[in-house]
Amino acid sequence: AGTAPSPSPSAPPSSQPSRASPSTSAPTGPAIPGHILFARTSDGDRQTIFAAGADGSGEHQLTALGEYGGVVRISPDRTRILTIPGQDPLAPPVTGGTLTVDGSGFVRLHLTDPSLNLIPQAWSPNGTRIAFEGFDDSKPGRTGVYTARVADGGDLVRVTTANGAPHDIPLDYSPDGTQLVFYRAVRAEPDFPTDIGGSLWVANADGSDAHQITSPATPPFDWARWSPDGTKILFGAERLQPAGGLWTIGPDGSGLTKTFVDAEGRYPVQPTWSPDGSLIMFALDPVADKFTHPDNGLYVINADGTGLRLVIGSPDFKSMPEWWP
Repeated sequence: AGTAPSPSPSAPPSSQPSRASPSTSAPTGPAIPGHILFARTSDGDRQTIFAAGADGSGEHQLTALGEYGGVVRISPDRTRILTIPGQDPLAPPVTGGTLTVDGSGFVRLHLTDPSLNLIPQAWSPNGTRIAFEGFDDSKPGRTGVYTARVADGGDLVRVTTANGAPHDIPLDYSPDGTQLVFYRAVRAEPDFPTDIGGSLWVANADGSDAHQITSPATPPFDWARWSPDGTKILFGAERLQPAGGLWTIGPDGSGLTKTFVDAEGRYPVQPTWSPDGSLIMFALDPVADKFTHPDNGLYVINADGTGLRLVIGSPDFKSMPEWWP
């Protein structure tokens, strides 16, 4: 692995945004198949993990308030949930672990380096490796994306070398497992906000061919998901932007397309694809700053940005939807 090359600007948007009329009640129209995980935030910044049908049916709580949070990713075999303990602060070195799909049986991930904090962010498609946000509090030069085996934490591979203390955050593997999309921050803790001003990058899983795919004209949120067919990466507008929206872009930085903007001016955040790539789910916030934890809803749209439908509209803050068959 080596330092990524200088970024090149992305292509200009290739289409105008779709505008859809919002729903305010239970979803109507074609069935929404599959299952979802998501988090609710309350009592400060503590989270609870929930599961439901992708249409909002059968909703049930998996974890206690504040017990886990921050990462909610289902394993490729649908048996484990990747997450991190909710305690603050966590004892170093920081890492996460997995729960069974019913929210029990937490197992901490193995760490093979006593000073390297590894925050788990994404499963490889075959379920054998995890991509981590890595950092060493005493050595900023170690900051970067890492991957390691799930079973024993072995074969630790450094994928990126960040520019000092600001983190590189892995977001998703490509469906074939050969590439990673990651967020490159420009600020570090305790500077705030750390999620403003960054960019999306793609690199091969071994760290080669790292390249920036977004430009300052479309500043991204620190969240992105690869389409099931591998052709597009989905992301939302950076927090605190004057207008929200969802975009797709090719892994080489081409084909930037504005897919959705809300007719009421709300802010779509943390989008994810349906398993077949025909639908997109996201939280729709009334204000730009998700850290105020406003009451919001989980919505779905068609992949072309049309057909906005409400899935879960309870009066609370919902985030991090994860969708599987």
